[in-house]
Amino acid sequence: MEQARILIVSDDSEFVNSVVQSWQRVQYLPEFTVSATECTGEFSRSAVMLADGVAALKHLPSGIVLAIVITGDEPLPEAAGGARRVVQIRRGAGWAEHAAALAQEAMLRLEAQAQRVEVEGRLRESWERFTALRHVIAETRHGLGNALTSVLGHSELLLLEPGAELKDDVRAQLETIHAMSLKMHETLRRLSSLDTEMRAAEGRAERDIGREPATAPAI
Repeated sequence: MEQARILIVSDDSEFVNSVVQSWQRVQYLPEFTVSATECTGEFSRSAVMLADGVAALKHLPSGIVLAIVITGDEPLPEAAGGARRVVQIRRGAGWAEHAAALAQEAMLRLEAQAQRVEVEGRLRESWERFTALRHVIAETRHGLGNALTSVLGHSELLLLEPGAELKDDVRAQLETIHAMSLKMHETLRRLSSLDTEMRAAEGRAERDIGREPATAPAI
């Protein structure tokens, strides 16, 4: 699973240091990249942008989910960021802590979302294997059941023959076949019970996996 990262856009090293120190104080240090105001497509892995001033909004890289813009009193351009969410934080006491906390929350949500999608994919693969196994068991049980019915029926008919018609060793062999067939019948009965349980589990899995896929979290 490829990790997203934060893009910090500023020519001012103090701006970057203030944000990083805010993360360090809460023992959180995400993967981040620092760039000058001019952003290019090379930052496509970035998911959250922390920008020093509105100029960076003119060059938003693709894939940015949340742009946090630190400004003075100037308003944000109306079309800034297009359909992306842009949050403005005005410079003042605590601006770095506020921006760092907002970026941290956004990244944690995105990471949780990515993990959920990965887990759902694994569950779907497991469910598909489980379904295939259940079908194999059902087909095997059906085929063996038909054959076993024939073996039991014929062995019982032969055992009903008068004693004089069958040699003792032949009768003993037929009784062994009949006894083993009854044991196989009991095993198939247990498989039938297992098949019922697996059908119920498959139904629950289908309901869970059939839910709407996870969407990008609101940030």
